[in-house]
Amino acid sequence: MYIHLDCNNFFVSCELVSRPELKGTPVVVANNNDNNGGIILALNQEAKAVGLKRGNPIFQVTRIIERHHVTVIDVHHELYHQISHNIMDEVRKTEMVLGFVQYSVDEFFGEMPDDDPVRLRGYLKELKEMILEKTDIPVSCGAGETYTLAKTATWFAKHYPGYRGICIMPAAKREKALSILPIREVWGIGRRRIKTIEQAGIKSALDYSRQPETWVNRLFGITGVRTWKELNGIPAITIASHERQKSIMYSRTFAHMITGKKALMRELSNFAASATRRLREKKSLCSTVTLFLATNRHRLDLPQYNNSDTIRLTTPTDDSREVIETSSRLLDRLFREGYHYKQAGIILGQLQSSDGIQLDIFSTHQAEEMERKKRLMAAIDGINKRFGKNQIHFAVQGEEADQSDAPAGFMRPRRVDEDEDSDR
Repeated sequence: MYIHLDCNNFFVSCELVSRPELKGTPVVVANNNDNNGGIILALNQEAKAVGLKRGNPIFQVTRIIERHHVTVIDVHHELYHQISHNIMDEVRKTEMVLGFVQYSVDEFFGEMPDDDPVRLRGYLKELKEMILEKTDIPVSCGAGETYTLAKTATWFAKHYPGYRGICIMPAAKREKALSILPIREVWGIGRRRIKTIEQAGIKSALDYSRQPETWVNRLFGITGVRTWKELNGIPAITIASHERQKSIMYSRTFAHMITGKKALMRELSNFAASATRRLREKKSLCSTVTLFLATNRHRLDLPQYNNSDTIRLTTPTDDSREVIETSSRLLDRLFREGYHYKQAGIILGQLQSSDGIQLDIFSTHQAEEMERKKRLMAAIDGINKRFGKNQIHFAVQGEEADQSDAPAGFMRPRRVDEDEDSDR
């Protein structure tokens, strides 16, 4: 059967690894806790119990936070990705799971060559306990005939305490489970489709699975049909196809507005350095660089300006220098004097594998130049990995380059590893 592992309250769980004294108390992770800026990105059950929700702007819930002594922790994306990799490594060492892949920073899929519910529950219990022992991260587990059904089983494991974090969904129990699952909770049913589906009188996952395939295809295309097949116990999704993301974004909402071009470029160069480092970790190259700027839309007393622009690169790259230089050209195009900038960001798009790229036929030494750049980036990454982030950095990043994704006085950058198929 297919299995799905979902880390519980992942960002908060990661933070509690190094701060165990906070266990049992309300804790939230926000993209900034300076000057009451930012929003809540993750929270534990204790924080939910006092009325907080994911997406709450910090300034709107300050009274709740103070009244219930809620701990607000700044987001640390690098930490979460490292712990996610640790979970991957520990599970693979057990050799219990076949085709084990990471779907997102806190979700994993795989297969187990057994469909007996009793034995499978025993395996997942062993896996769950091992992950908790090795990484201190609690997980919920689901198993089903397809990836979608396995993820559905995890939904039940998280929402029904009686399952104790493990739910097995054999074929005999599929229809009953799908009759309970609201259609909006089905993996693959995007928000844009919910209104159309509900207008058709479809309320549950079972309702959707009982529709004619031709009807599903006419309204929702191949993606909708894949979900329909999976709900009916027919494997139709290849998780490996989701492994390579299509863009990487680093952005920041500043705690204090920026008016100077040089200060903006310093921040954008740090974004570019972080984004290209992420590219190299994923053995990917980008073909486009997009930059966007925005003023504070809440300050109606100030002039407003929002804009973005994109440059397509002649040759895909993961070289920090090239992306920083391209970002500088984009800033020259977009920057306007007299505005107070509150947000900025960089998006590296049209990602592809670094294993093989099309070279410029008019360049005679391009292969040698690319190899030289590759060695230089590898040397910089190696030194920074050994001695600390940005110990070696580019001058435009400032005298004290961003060591922790959060320069003093600013929010930490928000990284979004985007998949353009947001419905999946």
